[in-house]
Amino acid sequence: MKLTTRFFPVLLLLLWQLPLLAATVRLESLRYATPSRPLQQVAPAVAPPSPGVTASVAARTLTPALSVYPNPSRGLITVSVGQKLPWGDFKLRLSNIIGREVRSVLLRPEAADGGMNLNLSDLPPGMYFYSLVQNDKVVSTKRLVLQN
Repeated sequence: MKLTTRFFPVLLLLLWQLPLLAATVRLESLRYATPSRPLQQVAPAVAPPSPGVTASVAARTLTPALSVYPNPSRGLITVSVGQKLPWGDFKLRLSNIIGREVRSVLLRPEAADGGMNLNLSDLPPGMYFYSLVQNDKVVSTKRLVLQN
């Protein structure tokens, strides 16, 4: 095999990895102090938080926290929402392990007060995922285990 056929793929790989290598070397050089740059001045560059980050944090605080208990359950569960349900329609979507929806329940305001009881004893035992859905968008997803 010719030397050029071996050298060319290695050169392409090196050129492809060069930006990553340069970023790694830059981070390593920021980590250590030099005589011209004392240790107090060495700090990693931190980008200021973007407006989208604060908006997502605010959105998380406005979305209700959904919990289902007892977990694992034998079929009778209580759905509880951490705060009053704000605007929009909220649903609890229960999916099996492969993602097929097996139950969808409209959450009423009483789910925020003391909890809403659901009977899932007709479902086979196994692991399920329950999602809080607001206006056809999934807000949060958690796991539920049904036993015999």
